[in-house]
Amino acid sequence: MSSWNFIGIIAWIIVIALLIFVVFNIRNRHLKVLVVEKGKITWTTILTDLLEIIVVILAVSGLLYTSLFTKVDLTNKNEVAVTYKYDPLIVQTTGDGQGYYVKIDKKESNSSTDVYQYWLNNSTYTVSSQNATVSDATLPFTVSGLHLDWPMKKIKKLDAKYQNAYVITVQAKYKNNFMNGLGLKANRYAMEYRVLRVPARSFINVEK
Repeated sequence: MSSWNFIGIIAWIIVIALLIFVVFNIRNRHLKVLVVEKGKITWTTILTDLLEIIVVILAVSGLLYTSLFTKVDLTNKNEVAVTYKYDPLIVQTTGDGQGYYVKIDKKESNSSTDVYQYWLNNSTYTVSSQNATVSDATLPFTVSGLHLDWPMKKIKKLDAKYQNAYVITVQAKYKNNFMNGLGLKANRYAMEYRVLRVPARSFINVEK
């Protein structure tokens, strides 16, 4: 774990300590008014209680939002470091001798998600369409829903080198800085996505 994440741990310790302090402070003030001073709870006491509770709620909400509910901005170079890896696909053949690079297994898929199978260095890999897409080299290179600065010069060179048959693995990792540490995300992976580049749709085997 990155040492930057201790910022978030310390922040949570402070918030928990604040919560405990507020609970005991409210209890002690109420007991003082009712038991020691033999008085009644006034609006001033109630407003003080509400102010302390609001401060705790805001502190907890802020940390929860920073830790769990913020969406990663893949174009923000101050927040994440994005790396690209390229591996050539290994051709497979069907029973009738048709070559393919990617198999879509409809038995494992559902109405909204496909399951892609591909081969690298004689090893089989399986990935969901939620974390991957198939890119037909006969069409312009696009990846919908993923805003990244794609290295198009590199991709064009690899299209020629690997004959449009390779996989691009994109990884985004949170950088070591104060905000990522506060959210307990420093040096952790934010996202991994794969683009399965094939020469044409005919190199995809759909198995039903």
